[in-house]
Amino acid sequence: MKEIEAIEPRILPLVEALNQTGIVQTFSSCEGHYEPHEQTLADRNLAFVRFVPAPGMAIEQVEMWLTEVLAMFKDRHGLLPMHLLGYQAYTPIGEGQTERTFVLELRPFSRFEPPDTKRTDTDRAIGQVVRLVREGLPRVAPG
Repeated sequence: MKEIEAIEPRILPLVEALNQTGIVQTFSSCEGHYEPHEQTLADRNLAFVRFVPAPGMAIEQVEMWLTEVLAMFKDRHGLLPMHLLGYQAYTPIGEGQTERTFVLELRPFSRFEPPDTKRTDTDRAIGQVVRLVREGLPRVAPG
């Protein structure tokens, strides 16, 4: 059996907060990697959490909840220096089959900022989203 990799420490509070909502279940995350030596072929200049609806939650409920999280983040914290994005990703898993998942992504507004600035901005935004989610906002009734 494959060992589960540890959750990176900077994104862990957001992963825990999302799982505690009862609305979503997380399964993948990244705290963001901004130093030149951390770059790979894949873009690592962002942090993210991937998730699916929690048992008993409909996709539409997760969509409404995610929309509210994004709107509340923008209202409270604006668009700079961090973009908070939410979207659905479709991944091919087999012949004619795709898997639909949700992504909450934190991306520095400017890719030209120094790595330590992007790290600081990302860490601050993670904390801001955690506080939003832990306040119980937005609220979604089970389906």
